[in-house]
Amino acid sequence: MPLSRKFLNNDEDILVELRPHWVFFARPLFTAIAVVAAVVAILVAYPSAPNWLTDALMVLAAIPVLWLAGRLLRWSTYLLVLTTTRIVVRRGVLGRNTVQIRLQRITEISLAQKLWERIVATGRLIIDVQGEDDAVVLEFVRKPAIVQRVINGQINEVCGGGGAEPVPDELRRIGVRGRRFDPDAAQEPEAEGGPHTPPFGVPVVAGGPGAGVGAGAGGGAGATQAPFPPPPAASPPASPPPTPPTGAGPSEIRDRLIELDDLRQRRIISEEEFAAKKAELLSRL
Repeated sequence: MPLSRKFLNNDEDILVELRPHWVFFARPLFTAIAVVAAVVAILVAYPSAPNWLTDALMVLAAIPVLWLAGRLLRWSTYLLVLTTTRIVVRRGVLGRNTVQIRLQRITEISLAQKLWERIVATGRLIIDVQGEDDAVVLEFVRKPAIVQRVINGQINEVCGGGGAEPVPDELRRIGVRGRRFDPDAAQEPEAEGGPHTPPFGVPVVAGGPGAGVGAGAGGGAGATQAPFPPPPAASPPASPPPTPPTGAGPSEIRDRLIELDDLRQRRIISEEEFAAKKAELLSRL
């Protein structure tokens, strides 16, 4: 499992996280292949072998297979981590053995590689720690020369003697368990004037103010209507009926009555207004 974020300090980040090189389980792998192949060859060559010999051969083949399974389990629990302040080596199947080395305490880092280790890009890092008699040996390190350079660069940065080396992509940690939260990557609030959710109880109006919403009860699927029905338009005020001048003659009063009757028939004036004006005009005869 990767190193959990809870084992790091608040100002500490993971730079490199590695598991051992595949040569870590190469020896039991080749041994298991050789022994199983030999057992299969013996059983094929002597199909009539006694049962006790067959059982002994099966036990013999199981020994390197179990060795390989144990080595694979150890490989999955071995972890080399370089953070911004220390080196952490965690290993152990049932128990847990964790070694932590502060970068300020490291006095020397040596690299040891054989010819075949240089070919497959693996080796050993020998770390001398201040105040310790025995050096810490890290075996089966992948690309040890690059890891050594990155560690030295980080030591220079921590101790103030220079800048850190850039970490190659193949040494960077895979996964997001230990990443620190980046506040700049959080979702930005919506821009002013952008889409927003109206308060509870207010209908959503698509397309801005005045746009229609979904069809109401009894309407078609594509019909739209305003969220609130518009108030009825106010009828224009009726113009006052013409008042004949004082001292008008019978012909003028007759014309005014005709005009009043026309206004009444077009419902511009009410029956009460027509009757009142009619009585007023007739009183002037």
